[in-house]
Amino acid sequence: MIVTRPCAVARHLKAPLFAEREAYLHSLRSQGRSRAKLKDAANYTIHVVEQLKLRKLRQFTAPELRAAANAWSHRDGTLALKTNSGRAAFLRYARELLRFHGKLIEARKWNDPLDKRVGLYRQYLRIELGFATSTIDSRTWNLNRFLSWLGDNGTPLRCVTVAHVERYLDFLSVQGWKQRTISSTAGELKVFFRFAERKRWSGRGISQGVFGPKEPSILRKVSIERGPQWNDVRRLIDCAGGPNPNDYRARAILLLLSTYGLRTGEICRLLVSDVNFDERVLSVRRSKSQITQRFPLNRKSTMALKRYLRKGRPQRACPNLFLTLREPHGPIQQASVYNITRTRINKLGIQTINKGAHAIRHSCANRLLRSGTPVSTVASLLGHASSRYVGTYIQHSVTELRSVADIRLRGLWTFKQPSRTTLRESA
Repeated sequence: MIVTRPCAVARHLKAPLFAEREAYLHSLRSQGRSRAKLKDAANYTIHVVEQLKLRKLRQFTAPELRAAANAWSHRDGTLALKTNSGRAAFLRYARELLRFHGKLIEARKWNDPLDKRVGLYRQYLRIELGFATSTIDSRTWNLNRFLSWLGDNGTPLRCVTVAHVERYLDFLSVQGWKQRTISSTAGELKVFFRFAERKRWSGRGISQGVFGPKEPSILRKVSIERGPQWNDVRRLIDCAGGPNPNDYRARAILLLLSTYGLRTGEICRLLVSDVNFDERVLSVRRSKSQITQRFPLNRKSTMALKRYLRKGRPQRACPNLFLTLREPHGPIQQASVYNITRTRINKLGIQTINKGAHAIRHSCANRLLRSGTPVSTVASLLGHASSRYVGTYIQHSVTELRSVADIRLRGLWTFKQPSRTTLRESA
């Protein structure tokens, strides 16, 4: 038992649903929760079952739990100074307890298919087109929104015409969507209707008639690129040189991003087994091409990874290479990778449009292309299936274009004005 004081033990045994609460606490202990967190969980679960007046578990919705949390926070008739934190903890443990026992009725997530048609479309994107999971989730959300709009207007999918799609795009513009986002949405709907026509869910020819607004040109400042300059990338790496687990992890991630041009999702999916120190090889599973590449580990990356594994990584049985620093330790999420780069870029005052891990990927590609590396080699390093996608990483500055404009054209050819006789003969 987690609690040891006699009064706490008696209260724990006397409260309802003792077996259910013990099973939940045992699962938290197996996840590596600290003793302090387990005591909090034991205390709050008692509050939860007493506030909900449970003698037997039943299903609850999120609004019911929020109402119960509000009532519990005002149980003494006054609003305490720490009510917000206590209410949040009550709500969190109530959700976890009910979710553990399968009694929480959760709302549909943003990337869940709206119906069977969207589920089949997700399979099409994953199997036939080979899209990444994040791309599939984004397109699922957009398609759910479009189908919901059709339902609100009483238009079944089989009756949709190009005019309906144009009205939907106008609706997005009224909602404040940017022109580039609307253009991207139109392209996604074009792919969906191509699939829907094959399935005979809609009329023919809609996919050929869907055209979004023309994408506007991107106006950038003269001295600012999508990724930081290479000297600034070195400053980022040097900034993560402190003797603490946060810097150990950050330095290893920044070196992998700048050396191999990895995506954020690829960093999150790296496993401990992907790093072979004996052969000095790093194995990377690419997000979009679904291929596995093997890269040689350089000396700096090897030292940073060894230091992180020895001093910075929590001692957990999780197979992922990079873990969270707080308990319960689990695989690092994409938001954490973004914070690693963003906080250091802001701290150093580096001027760049993008501040996430993808900015380092841009810098890596730009450095290689400007040093004369063949485009096909850069495309292979970045994990692209074709060389045509590498051009998006090249962000020319005005200084570089001025060197091209300064070329003197005089003397490259001679131009002789035709005589009047020649003009009469040609006429």
